[in-house]
Amino acid sequence: MNKFVLQVFLFLAFIPLAILVGYGILVMAPIFCCFLAINSYKFNNYKEMYIWIGFGILSLMLALYMLGVI
Repeated sequence: MNKFVLQVFLFLAFIPLAILVGYGILVMAPIFCCFLAINSYKFNNYKEMYIWIGFGILSLMLALYMLGVI
């Protein structure tokens, strides 16, 4: 098989994989921020807790928008 054709095929095969990983990160980001906010609450660090809650809300809205829910 031609080396160029093989490289094009491999490049095209990685595009769906990159999309899958990107959506996985979008879905997991609000959950990760939630656990970070809970950890900050345990150590009575309320300022950091509110920052993680803000990031969580922002990432949740971004994930819902990218997934087509809103």
